[in-house]
Order: sequence, then structure tokens, then C-alpha cells
Amino acid sequence: MALALIDANVPIYAAGRAHPLKGPCARVLQLAAEMPGQFLTDAEVLQELLHYYLRRGLRSSGLQVVEGFAQLMEGRVEPVSGEDVLAACLLAREGPAGVPARDFLHLAIARRAGASFIISADTDFDRLGGIERLDPAALEERRHLIAGPRAREGEV
Repeated sequence: MALALIDANVPIYAAGRAHPLKGPCARVLQLAAEMPGQFLTDAEVLQELLHYYLRRGLRSSGLQVVEGFAQLMEGRVEPVSGEDVLAACLLAREGPAGVPARDFLHLAIARRAGASFIISADTDFDRLGGIERLDPAALEERRHLIAGPRAREGEV
């Protein structure tokens, strides 16, 4: 079984308006509740969520999303350290241009934490090496990568 980091866009889509990714992202969060040992996030994801909602003037609903996701991920939120930022700098130095700094930071933290996957709708992660991006829309057919072989049979 493998560990997966959940990116900020997953709770955003899950809590948002009708969208093709709303259901798949809600399912990712459901799996994180069912199999807590297989999922993590990082403090920068929580900060991104807070920034996203406050910037859009969605204080009340946004704070509910941030607090709800933090509660779901309790004990599984990796801190952001200076070493993580420096590791992100090295990744950015060697990585493709145009990838946001936050994505390099998430990658650095995911690597440090031993994650094999990043669950995200953000295709920039496809351009980065070392950790595979799992698209929330394709997670059902690929969840065995996280949950193990029994997941194919619907036992998880």
C-alpha cells in the first residue's frame, strides 16, 4: 500500500459548485476518511485553501472547508520547514519552467514524507519527476495503487 498527498484542489472541487470533478474529489476525501493511513497533506495545502477562499470573499463557507479538511486530515498534516523550502529550490532549479513554487514545495514535502503519489487535478505535477500524479477523476480505477490489491475487488 502506498501513501498519497492530497492537493488543495481536491477539497476545493469537493466543496464547490457542480463540476465534473466534484464527485471524484468528494470520493477522494471519503477514501481518506476510510483509509486514514494512506493519505496525508501538508500545511501549505491548508494555507492555500485559506488564501483561495478569503481572496474570493467566501469567508464563511471557505473557513468551513479549511477547518473540515484539517479535521479530516488531523494527525496527517505535514509541517513546512526551511529544509522543505530549500528542497523545493533544488527541485525548481532542475525542474521545468512555469511550474508554481507551491507545486515544488508539495513535491518536496511528499518526497520527505515517503508519499508515492500526489492526488491533484493540477497537471503541472505531471511535468515533475519522482512522484506520480493521480487524477481524482481516475482514482476509482487506480485506487488499488494506494489501497492495495483488495481495492480492485471493492473490498476497501
